[in-house]
Amino acid sequence: MKGLRLYLPPFAPDTSGAAAVLYPLGGMVVIVDAGGCAGNICGFDEPRWQEEGAKSAVFSAGLRDMDAIMGRDDKLIEKVRLACEEIEPQFIAFIGTPVPAVIGTDYRALTRMAKKATGLPAIAVDSDGTKLYDAGGGKALLALCRAFAKGQTAGHCGTIGLLGLTPLDFSAGERDRLADALREEGWSAVCCYDRLTDFTQPCCRKNLVVSPLGLPAARFLAEHCGIPYEIGLPGAFLNDLAAKIASGLAKEDHVLIIHQQVLAGALRRALRQGGHHGPITCATFFEQPAGTSEPGDAVFREEDEFQAFVAGGRFTAIVGDPSLRRALPSFGGRFLALPHFAVSGTTSAS
Repeated sequence: MKGLRLYLPPFAPDTSGAAAVLYPLGGMVVIVDAGGCAGNICGFDEPRWQEEGAKSAVFSAGLRDMDAIMGRDDKLIEKVRLACEEIEPQFIAFIGTPVPAVIGTDYRALTRMAKKATGLPAIAVDSDGTKLYDAGGGKALLALCRAFAKGQTAGHCGTIGLLGLTPLDFSAGERDRLADALREEGWSAVCCYDRLTDFTQPCCRKNLVVSPLGLPAARFLAEHCGIPYEIGLPGAFLNDLAAKIASGLAKEDHVLIIHQQVLAGALRRALRQGGHHGPITCATFFEQPAGTSEPGDAVFREEDEFQAFVAGGRFTAIVGDPSLRRALPSFGGRFLALPHFAVSGTTSAS
């Protein structure tokens, strides 16, 4: 049944993916909602609020019934103008939710009004709360590139960019290990696209797409700024992760890896290079871009699809977020933890 969940939690939606991309950039992020979506983002889908204590200006539009019905955008813009006088953001970003999607909010008009009222750049992400985090995060990265990077040229230094690096896919520790692994490979600096100047003054010689949500921006930067890109993860990072996973596997295990497709596929290659002889299948509940999968890989849209795939797959080991284990009460093989915050809202391996 479409949308039925008996075991799995709701995954991070597109609104949360967009907010995760925008969180560290110094802008004013306005969730165009009545308050509920902003509460979910700040309370459940953004670990930096609790873990790092880093500041970010995230507001709810606080839409009321008549505001939504009558389309009173002028009231929202006045709120934005007054808030700008208090916090002095570098830009304004509107993130869509189900309410503006239903009433057909004109985001281009909204950004024009915001620019006129505040004198600041403004972008909008037309997320609607019904898709998953990678769709919204990809739209946010692309909107930033279109607004700030178009017309810029690539850098010629030894800097590599990481596109798609958000805490919904990678913990703070994994982020640090990724940067260390790239420096071991000879890169002098790592750009995480977590400052506005990373878009306005691109300095990367190459971009590395570490999750599917970074792919639309990578394509844009390649076309308009001449920055080439690859999809994957650095070898040193993968070797450490693969060694940890392999320690819980038998060499002949039939393995299913469930995560975002870039990490899952990269981990598969590292396990094979490390000597795993059994078949390895990758699966995801999120985007599976062309060229990142092998025959037999799967994309799940519903909980029962996941259960049926595992039941018919003869897998002896599953690698995935621990919360997925609840949906497989009859699975008798090994289940190895690979936490995915976008799935469970936690980085815990238990």
